[in-house]
Amino acid sequence: MLGLCVAVLSGEAFFRVGNLIVNKTHINASCTHGDKYRILCMGDSSTYGLGASDAGKFSYPAQLQTILDRNISSRKCEVLNLGVPGINSSQLLNRFRSNILKYKPDLVIVMVGINDPWNLEESGILKFYNAGAFRKLMMNMEFGLNRSRLFRFFRLVLLSKEVNSADAEPNIADFNDRTRSSGFRYSPASDPVRSGALYSSINENITEMLRIARDEDTDILFMKYHNSGWGNPEKIIHEVYKKLELPVADCETPFREAARRGINVRSADGWHPNDLGYLFIAATAYNRMVSLKLADGEPVRVKLSP
Repeated sequence: MLGLCVAVLSGEAFFRVGNLIVNKTHINASCTHGDKYRILCMGDSSTYGLGASDAGKFSYPAQLQTILDRNISSRKCEVLNLGVPGINSSQLLNRFRSNILKYKPDLVIVMVGINDPWNLEESGILKFYNAGAFRKLMMNMEFGLNRSRLFRFFRLVLLSKEVNSADAEPNIADFNDRTRSSGFRYSPASDPVRSGALYSSINENITEMLRIARDEDTDILFMKYHNSGWGNPEKIIHEVYKKLELPVADCETPFREAARRGINVRSADGWHPNDLGYLFIAATAYNRMVSLKLADGEPVRVKLSP
């Protein structure tokens, strides 16, 4: 047993040192894309551009591209939109590393979690709900094993494939009476167990995305939502952001200011942004990039007029 433990620890140390060496040479050689700075936008319908007159032109990633082209002259930028309407944070996490390895971005912008209370496909919520002491122990062991680089190596060699590949399309549930009735509202007073499960799942997913981005030497920026979601997951999302002290772009404030001034920034469904609303989100993301010194331009301001 002692010999086995020494062998496992030595193997893990070997792969971790190798990971540092490979990451350093790989990032310096590939991820800069020459003089092009690549930004990967990952999230749900608010990233995809649902509600815009033309998502290809007026989603926030598309309008962020326009802002960067106009304001950054030192290098070319490329913004890729991987938004999938209805996706939850677990589904995004399951494809997160594969997408980073596939596209090799310099920066990942993430806005996800609003669908977590009702879309339970691939969700981690249920493993936290009514989990007993033994189940929690097994979950912690599973989490530790999945973080082991030695285990990842053998899984890659023996299975010859990644289960969660970037090409695997997520199965998106419909938002309907059935998904609402089985969902997880954020209600700490009336249902603290379900609220705790929702918090634990979102916290785990965001923490893991942050870890993966750091492992791959990729900058990451998280986005606050522009509106409240069913079950109020945005309260949990923003609480996790604060707890982890994450770099965040605040999309709430410009939408509240627009509503106060009677400016229409929402589409016909009343929830998703319209073209102007997505411009607000794009400008907010860009200005946060400037403040974090991820972009060397000057901040931009969207003119508000009723």
